[in-house]
Amino acid sequence: MAKKSQSRRKRKQRKPNVPVYAVPTEEAKKAASAQPVTQKATTTTSKAVVSTTAKTIDWAKEYPYFASDMKRLGIIVLMMVILLLGLNLVFIYAL
Repeated sequence: MAKKSQSRRKRKQRKPNVPVYAVPTEEAKKAASAQPVTQKATTTTSKAVVSTTAKTIDWAKEYPYFASDMKRLGIIVLMMVILLLGLNLVFIYAL
């Protein structure tokens, strides 16, 4: 009979294999602050963000099949409700 300790995994093996986040060191902070940030790069980035969020999407062009699918689905649902009501009446009055 095998020992329980042999059949179980070690605690270290049970932990997920996820890299640990390393907090930036003082040297990395100094190197990041030493690089000059230009105003042009900041405004370009902000314009790009504004332009992507300001886009309007024409949903009719993106999904032309949606209206026809909804109509078809509505017809199927209506037919199923009528069928269930009909079966209900048949079972109530026939039995």
